[in-house]
Amino acid sequence: MAAMNTRQSATDTPAPDEKRRLVFRAAAQSAAQVPVMALALFAPAGTLDWPAAWAVLAVYIAGSLLLNLWLIARHPGLARERLVIPRATEPWDVRLTKVSNFLLLACLLPLAGLDHRLGFSPPFPAAISAGALILFAAMFAAIGWAMSYNEYFSSLVRLQSDRGHAVADRGPYRVLRHPGYLMMILQFLFVPVVLGSLPGAVPAAAIAAVYIYRTAREDRFLLERLPGYADYARQVRWRLVPGIW
Repeated sequence: MAAMNTRQSATDTPAPDEKRRLVFRAAAQSAAQVPVMALALFAPAGTLDWPAAWAVLAVYIAGSLLLNLWLIARHPGLARERLVIPRATEPWDVRLTKVSNFLLLACLLPLAGLDHRLGFSPPFPAAISAGALILFAAMFAAIGWAMSYNEYFSSLVRLQSDRGHAVADRGPYRVLRHPGYLMMILQFLFVPVVLGSLPGAVPAAAIAAVYIYRTAREDRFLLERLPGYADYARQVRWRLVPGIW
């Protein structure tokens, strides 16, 4: 979410025992994702001999875990917000998140697996797939950069009045109102390139469309609910792409 407050309250910082619980939760979350993503990839492929799929799985799990551990160490209040989802989230955002997860786990990854098995796509140049993998991994660092300027970068949209929710206008937020969404969209678009699947680009584009719509809905929510956001939106015109939208 496009907001932060540099004067985070002391009560927003978890105690040491809670930090340990957050580390356990982050590790458990990553561990739970491994079999789900592996099944979505390798069952349709009919083989475990697929280095590109292992690379995507390893980078995604490692990147997500390292990002969460970094948040726990440097921005524990945000880590708690992201790992322990409050109930007061916007229902429309929960639905959109479920749609994007469905498109990833039930469409993009299995379709790429079938492509690997049946050979729908011509072989991708190794340099292109490797470059896409590097960029896919780099997006985790870019997302962390955005989070470092936004203590309210929640997993789901809500007005975080309990955490002193205020507008962010530093770092990437000086150029874009929702830089994190742009980086996530790019990540999804890199996946079919790494996996060498042209048909996989279709659900990847659908996920991107969901995130673009989600950006618009969140922007409208912040304009209506977050004090100062309307002034910020007049100063920073672009939501996702400078000069375009």
